[in-house]
Amino acid sequence: MKSYVIILLALFLVACSDDPLDKEFEQYTGRYTIVSYKSDIAVDLNNDKSSSNELTDEITSFSFVDLEVRPLENSTNSAQLLSFFFPKTWLSSDAEAGGSEGWANHISYGFWTTYHYENNSFVLKDKSYLEQGSNGREDVSRTVTINSDLEVVDPDHLKLLISKEYYDFKTGSWIMLDIEIVYERMVF
Repeated sequence: MKSYVIILLALFLVACSDDPLDKEFEQYTGRYTIVSYKSDIAVDLNNDKSSSNELTDEITSFSFVDLEVRPLENSTNSAQLLSFFFPKTWLSSDAEAGGSEGWANHISYGFWTTYHYENNSFVLKDKSYLEQGSNGREDVSRTVTINSDLEVVDPDHLKLLISKEYYDFKTGSWIMLDIEIVYERMVF
């Protein structure tokens, strides 16, 4: 009987422990904005006849919140979720036909996944998604691949690597880009 009491007491103490490693990720929960969206190839995404590796120079419609790391402070929902919003390309019919007078609009397209925190990184459960799309004549959905876990750079910055197709007006075609994204914590 004495051994059962000791075992129960040990289980109770373990269950009630407030191990700081269990909650280490909480210092990074919150909302982030993209401060760098750097491609391995210089491209012209906005048809201004200028190519750049830094895609924030090419895409002006980044969201106010491009990443949300949950659970948020004071939230009743304790689910560990990452919500990403990457720019998705909508082309004018002139651009789709290969015309030089076309234009592109970029909108936020959301993707979420669960995670666990380990070795200064958010280890993502899902690392790809299908970006749904249609040009009115055919399905133009594209797969986006996340090539890394979400890495902590410092207390206010996180980094992620993705592969994603964008339309390059210089070549008149869709190009697969390897992109390094740097996020910065938003302060309200």
